Amino acid sequence: MKFFKHSLVILFCGVLFSACNKSSEQGRTEQATLSDGSLLVTGFGACDTVKNQGVSISVQLWQPSAGGNAASAISDNIVAKSIKIVNSFADSASIAANPAAKTSLKGAYQVFEKNYLDFKKSAPDAPGCWQVELKGDTVMVTNKVLFYQIDNYAFTGGAHPNSFLSYHAFDTTTGDETPMSKFVSDSTALLKLVEKKFREIEKLTPGANLEDAGYFLLNHQFFLPANYVFTREGILFNYNPYEIAAYVRGHINFVIPYSELKGIVKQESVF
Repeated sequence: MKFFKHSLVILFCGVLFSACNKSSEQGRTEQATLSDGSLLVTGFGACDTVKNQGVSISVQLWQPSAGGNAASAISDNIVAKSIKIVNSFADSASIAANPAAKTSLKGAYQVFEKNYLDFKKSAPDAPGCWQVELKGDTVMVTNKVLFYQIDNYAFTGGAHPNSFLSYHAFDTTTGDETPMSKFVSDSTALLKLVEKKFREIEKLTPGANLEDAGYFLLNHQFFLPANYVFTREGILFNYNPYEIAAYVRGHINFVIPYSELKGIVKQESVF
């Protein structure tokens, strides 16, 4: 009887170990395959270059094609963010009247198109094709995090088009988005270092008044860009047009290497 009980214990432990091992292997496999992906390419509408009118959106998004539940969650997150970007150019009343605008790119396009047609009724001679172009791709994939970039080009009338890019971090185990600030251990030190680098690349002395030099500040204080991302070399900081300087300056970006970020960021949470 003792031998029988002992055998059952060994059998149970063996099954438990096997199940845990398979679960662990599956997790590692999902993380490893998140580097494999394919392009989601879609678009709606068209621009008439001869008449200089029309409305269109075009989308090219890299998505993980393998990796189980995490890959599916990341793909859903990326599409949802793209829908939100298109909707940012539409009015809230039109979006509320068309629930599909919140759940599909086609629905978002339909609202965008309606807004364009309504605008043309009030200003039939206004030139220009309304368009939104989105491109998404990975910045870096580690065993812990998938870092992603979405480039957004848009023209909805006015003197010039606008461009904007955003960075996103996704947990490779769950697929959930993680704020970049999670990987920062000393935000005060990071802010000081970013301002120092900003002044260096803009050729400004440490004591120069940024607002007098034409830069935009929040409550007269320097600030981190809304978008920064972790790369193999260090952190890439990007100020979008109008964020800290005039449109003509375009994107202002720079990389701070990890060798200068010791004690400021949690590299062990990234790699």
